[in-house]
Amino acid sequence: MRFRLCAAALLAAWSGTLIVAQQKVVTPEELDTEMKKVQPAMQAAQKALKSQSFEDARAQLAIVRKVMEDTQGFWVSHKKEDAIKANQDTIAGLEKADKALGATPVDMPTVLGAMKEANGGCRVCHDAYRDRDAEKNYILKPGSIGQ
Repeated sequence: MRFRLCAAALLAAWSGTLIVAQQKVVTPEELDTEMKKVQPAMQAAQKALKSQSFEDARAQLAIVRKVMEDTQGFWVSHKKEDAIKANQDTIAGLEKADKALGATPVDMPTVLGAMKEANGGCRVCHDAYRDRDAEKNYILKPGSIGQ
């Protein structure tokens, strides 16, 4: 019985990896296009939080989460374990924030802590893989994925 459970867990994990690897973002250009959606959504989420428009904040954070989910395959295909973990940490923080924003009443310290957690994942990846171009736009650091 225990063997079957372990085998099922391994199969599920392996299948999840294949699904992640099949995500649409596979090139640095596609990664860049997707990542450019994050900053406006995060700014709108922050604005919504300040005005206590919690459903609006949730909608903006859902955009960020989708970008993170859509870009997982890029990091898997480039075998960047630190970026995969940072991506997962960001998603976990976004999920916690969404859950806290859906609670009644909304516990702002919990929301802000979850947002900090999500931003921490972003920071890890940006420190290792992102840079700014001459116009101050984020780009993939040259050579960071073995190009």
